[in-house]
Amino acid sequence: MLFIAGIKHSGKTTFAKLLAEKYNLPHIDNDQLILEFLKIDNIRQFYKAEGKAMFMQAEALALASFLDRREDAVISLGGGAADNEQLITLLKITAPIIYLYRKEADLLECILKDGIPPFLDKNDVESSFHRLFEQRDKRYREIADLTIDLGPYSDIDTTFKLILSQIGSFYAR
Repeated sequence: MLFIAGIKHSGKTTFAKLLAEKYNLPHIDNDQLILEFLKIDNIRQFYKAEGKAMFMQAEALALASFLDRREDAVISLGGGAADNEQLITLLKITAPIIYLYRKEADLLECILKDGIPPFLDKNDVESSFHRLFEQRDKRYREIADLTIDLGPYSDIDTTFKLILSQIGSFYAR
């Protein structure tokens, strides 16, 4: 089992799917586990209605429920997983955490292609993202078993080869 972590738009889902295929494991997105666990259709609506604390509790409980089934998988985590101590505790005792690092400016550029997300201050987008990036990058570096700097992320194939070269001896199946 592997956990793939990173800040929003770092490539968690894309590369978790490729790793799952490479290792002949299922890919699981923790957001999908939350939807199934809560029997809801929209995570953003749940978060808005119930708040951050309830969301983080559901995030940890959904993963714990999946892990109780003892299925091996490559699991991509939500971008805010670093903020959830209950989830982090569960991750650390279960499997290696791979942090996919991308430069702050590259991530912000990707994030803003979809418009300004609700977790950023629309009146000060760059500063609010900078604070979030620094906080989460620091935390992911603390909890990760392996940090992979994805560099300029030129294309998926080249970047995936970089990931495999760094995971190679770290994760032997």
